[in-house]
Amino acid sequence: MSKIVLVQPPDPLNTQVLRDHMGYFGILRKKISRFKDNILPPLNLAYSASLLEENGFDVSIIDAPTVELKTKEVLQLVEAHAPDLTVINVTGVSNSHDLDFSSKLKQTIDTTVAVTGPHLTLKPEIALQNTNIDLVIRGEIENTILELSQRLPRTQDVRGIAFRKNKGIVLTPTRQFTNLDDLPFPSYHKLPMKKYRYHLLNKRPLTTVLTSRGCPFKCMYCPYPLGYGNVWRGRSVENVLQEFKLLVEKFKIKSILFRDQIFTFDMQRAEKICDEIIKEDIDIQWRCETRIDRLSKNLMTKMKKAGCSGIHLGIESGDPEVLKYAKAGVNLDLVRKTFREAKEVGIETVAFFLVGLPGETKESIAKTIRLAKEIKSDITWFNTPVPYPGTKLHELAEKNNWIIDKNWENYSGTQVVMRTDHLTAEEIRSALEKAKKMFSERPLNLMEMALSKRGILTILSNPKEVMKYVFADF
Repeated sequence: MSKIVLVQPPDPLNTQVLRDHMGYFGILRKKISRFKDNILPPLNLAYSASLLEENGFDVSIIDAPTVELKTKEVLQLVEAHAPDLTVINVTGVSNSHDLDFSSKLKQTIDTTVAVTGPHLTLKPEIALQNTNIDLVIRGEIENTILELSQRLPRTQDVRGIAFRKNKGIVLTPTRQFTNLDDLPFPSYHKLPMKKYRYHLLNKRPLTTVLTSRGCPFKCMYCPYPLGYGNVWRGRSVENVLQEFKLLVEKFKIKSILFRDQIFTFDMQRAEKICDEIIKEDIDIQWRCETRIDRLSKNLMTKMKKAGCSGIHLGIESGDPEVLKYAKAGVNLDLVRKTFREAKEVGIETVAFFLVGLPGETKESIAKTIRLAKEIKSDITWFNTPVPYPGTKLHELAEKNNWIIDKNWENYSGTQVVMRTDHLTAEEIRSALEKAKKMFSERPLNLMEMALSKRGILTILSNPKEVMKYVFADF
């Protein structure tokens, strides 16, 4: 039986790559940033490992960034395992670094090298132009890795891959799980579970969990469908609860960050999950991401009782016309109502906004700032739109010649990489920086600053900036 090694490669020097963010396209930060406390498990590799184990394969996971392994050390570990197949996560924002690592591995070790990432699903030639890389795994990877392992070395009929042939590239049909209950739980026992953490969840050990995959909404800027598919698929309540019990009882997990793109897409299912957590008295703290139109006060009350400490919500803009153009499906009256109710229930809110969407003007940015002040989210986060490959925004930006930076490694949402018909890149950059200085993950009024732990620490660490923020008027 073949030996398989699954690798989360080392991060580029002096950076941290948040690899499972932005639909696996990733976010790259300097190591000194406040995001240094975000160290999350590679769930796609852990799911793949569990399926391989279930089918009798000898499989290992090397999570290099988490255990701080350098390239040389990872190569030595892989060589010691002597795998027949090595699969490497490649993230858009660290693409060249990850592909260089993959090439070095092939030059060092006699193994079939496969790479995977949503941008490589779209453009496998980016990887396959390097002759040290044997193939690209496209789409959802678990069953493809299993079939590759079963068919080695004859892999050309495997679904969900791309490979070189006769100076061209062959793409086989991709696949997608329809029943997620068929997947065994991730191989948590093969991960350094005590090392994972998230800056908004203070209880440890911590892990991430996917109770569903996919997003059927058509927001033009969103990369989630690229990494998880555009069809929503949810695991059964029973299956989810079994995983919770395993995590709490075996791994002593105290916090969970749900990585579902829309945790409450099926509101009745989400409520049942909460009911079971309460009924089984499962003591976990958790946070999730969802949509404004997939929440109610009753559901948030259940979520709070079941251990939810925070909800992350994409609002994007305070201008209805910009939202309509971006197909965001956000109703601003519902935004105001939901944030008010979340505060009444006692759940912390994180509001995400974008500065520089198509149709954006200085006036619409001002409306967004006013909305952000009005809803008083506990944390307010501003980014700039990114024309991720495969999105409608990328298609539109290419057509209108808006893209000013085509290097995907700069597509982290913090650098302005496109202009619009109404705003120059410099105008977007200036508005983004001004908005960030106003909010920047701080409570939104003086009372909250005085009474909250985060507010007190902020005041002590930077009192001048706090005063500027409190009295700011965009």
